[in-house]
Amino acid sequence: MKTNWLNKLFVVLTFAVAPHCLSAQTLKEATEAYNTGATLINEKKPEQAIEHLYRALEISEDLEYEGEETKRLAEDLIPTAHLQHAMNLYRAKDMYGALDQLEKAQETAKMYADRNTLGRVERIIPQLYNQMGNTEYREENFEKAIDYYKKAIEVKADYPDPYLGIALSHEKQENFDGMLDYLKQTIEVSNAANDRKRAEDAQRKAKGYLLRVGDEAQKAKRFEEAIEFLERALEFDDTDATLLYAIAVNYNELKNWEKVIEYGKLALDKANGSIEEAGVYYNIGVAFQNQGDTAQACEAFSNALSGSYRAAAEYQMQEVLKCQ
Repeated sequence: MKTNWLNKLFVVLTFAVAPHCLSAQTLKEATEAYNTGATLINEKKPEQAIEHLYRALEISEDLEYEGEETKRLAEDLIPTAHLQHAMNLYRAKDMYGALDQLEKAQETAKMYADRNTLGRVERIIPQLYNQMGNTEYREENFEKAIDYYKKAIEVKADYPDPYLGIALSHEKQENFDGMLDYLKQTIEVSNAANDRKRAEDAQRKAKGYLLRVGDEAQKAKRFEEAIEFLERALEFDDTDATLLYAIAVNYNELKNWEKVIEYGKLALDKANGSIEEAGVYYNIGVAFQNQGDTAQACEAFSNALSGSYRAAAEYQMQEVLKCQ
């Protein structure tokens, strides 16, 4: 509900016209300062209003009981004045000035129990912190960007954007563990906020990075390292049959037959036409063969009798295992 500041102005005028004590002149000054501030608020001139309102507050506090009404009215307007000034500075693209005024609006709204202004400020502040983080990010001041993003999170922990901003800042600094950690947090917060697109974007970025470095490690024959990256990718997507099959292939290179079978079966469960299943069955067959389980090896190879694996599977069944 909007407050009619002119009505309050008239209340103070009525209160002030009866000089009933020695401090009447001082009370008149407090009243005039408040009325000027209230008028400036109505005229959308908050910067000047703030000066008068604080003057009214200062005088009223010195008056103790006699200044109580003017003090309360000034307190009611001060958070609003700071917020109005912040919005003017924001429109003028003075982000730092706007933030300073928002913080003062927040502080005074808490001090004077102005729940309406406090609610508005606490919705705006994290967005402004995030924008300032984006500005620092574009200017490649990544540590400053992270500081602003973290401030946004401190005010609004369920706001996905600054989590992603921190992740991207860590990426630019080649702190990939930090990047992955904040991408995971981005996904969690986005899902909680029903921001599906943001969650999917973070998931793709994390998974894409881990697949790339995993593939590089595999090509360099660093199979244990490849598995570490690929298994970590499962934290972001455990439904990708191609990823599960790639892990099985790397375990095959390490001759860890149990893991080949485990991940091969998982890949088949998730396949849905996304992978060449004959290749998966062939690797599973090799694993069972090396474990000495001829029956299961023959069964796996029988499912690999297609495409590019057909000849190799037939050879294993007919010439090596003598499958029935």
